[in-house]
Amino acid sequence: MLFCTNVRVKKIFCKGSIFIYIWLFRKLLLSTIVVLGTFTAFKFKGIYHKVISIGVTISVLSVWTGNRYVITGGFIAIVLLTITSFIYGLTVKELNNFEKISITTMGLFLAINSIFDFFHLPGIVKISMTVPITITLVTFLRNRKLTKEMSFMMFWLFYSTLEILRLL
Repeated sequence: MLFCTNVRVKKIFCKGSIFIYIWLFRKLLLSTIVVLGTFTAFKFKGIYHKVISIGVTISVLSVWTGNRYVITGGFIAIVLLTITSFIYGLTVKELNNFEKISITTMGLFLAINSIFDFFHLPGIVKISMTVPITITLVTFLRNRKLTKEMSFMMFWLFYSTLEILRLL
């Protein structure tokens, strides 16, 4: 069995279960998206979007350490970065109103969702993630150009989609 040496993982995933493969696939996809987003961030001038992208990258890659304290710290960093994205959407000047709404709603909904996850509250908030996903997709399809905000917004979009799929 792959990765079945950890007792906690063994109870949940092992004994021929497909869940470990889904879990690893999810980790690989998130890590790939976040690294590509960070490379995209370095193509543009500015510091704020780079800080968010690098912070998200470090937080997501901390999951690979396997240390529960590092993973918890990475999760708390993700919550803080979603709040930072919300503030970024409110304060940046060179975006149009629709782009600001997209960044702000994504940051707000992800922050609320992460806080609910942190305190193990019911997952009804995950269903409301369809609102920022829809707004962000419409914004991306409307602009059709690579902007500096896409460096972290593509990850937030993918992450929020995975959060909804966890309900299934």
